[in-house]
Amino acid sequence: MVIKAKSLKDAEEMLHSGISKVELAYDMGSDDFFRFASHWCDRGARISKGHHHFVVSLKSFAIPPND
Repeated sequence: MVIKAKSLKDAEEMLHSGISKVELAYDMGSDDFFRFASHWCDRGARISKGHHHFVVSLKSFAIPPND
């Protein structure tokens, strides 16, 4: 299921809360997009073009404890 974000703040909060697919359903400037993409792609996200907007997919994976 894809959840629509109406702002950069919404998208960030949704991804941080564990929602795995977020549609960027708002106008985003190119600088903001590349900053956002760099941040989330470094964390394993994939950004693809949906029907109308970009969709950020974040795979959930277990991070082993730091012993």
